[in-house]
Amino acid sequence: MSLITHLFNLLYPPRCPACGAMVSHDGGWCPACLAAVWHPRRINKPLAVRHLSACYCLADYRGTMRRVLHDIKYNGKQGKCRACRTLLDRFPWPERFGTIDLAVPVPLAPEKLQRRGFNQAEALFRDWASERWEWCDALQRLRPTQVQWQLCRAERTENVRDAFDVKETIVVRNKHILVVDDIFTTGATLEACAHALKQKGAASVTGLVIASGAP
Repeated sequence: MSLITHLFNLLYPPRCPACGAMVSHDGGWCPACLAAVWHPRRINKPLAVRHLSACYCLADYRGTMRRVLHDIKYNGKQGKCRACRTLLDRFPWPERFGTIDLAVPVPLAPEKLQRRGFNQAEALFRDWASERWEWCDALQRLRPTQVQWQLCRAERTENVRDAFDVKETIVVRNKHILVVDDIFTTGATLEACAHALKQKGAASVTGLVIASGAP
């Protein structure tokens, strides 16, 4: 720990993102709150999610985890990404990813990226993923889409149908891709991304998200 970091922690002690108790490092959780949010699993994806081989999450999308991700995405509190990094570092089954060639974030529409100032998938995953695989902004949005949480399952699927494509300068043929995003709800967005990647020849597409309400 650098002297500057040590002095900063003395002035502003790191706190648990859930209860506010002092913790040992920035992004740390107190044991009780970590136990409450920690629920890593392979998501039971719907049958309609065919192109995505599997998807894993770290926590349930409720309570504290919902507030943390909401603050990151809508209130610009990117410092809370460090609490999610702590969860990512605990991912219990790295061997299940096999050989990943590229880690790819779900892209934002250009107008939304300009308004928000950052892509939450990149803010949450890039530092962690780049230590393991090649990070690649391989996907682009072809058209604006509605906010997914306002839609039912069928509407979500239709909303993102053919909404993504692989950038012309990126080669994904025969590559194993890990697509990352903040939340898995119905899987429609990740499935649309996986479909676009598979159409360009990707060998496999696996998903990883911070939280999900799916079992």
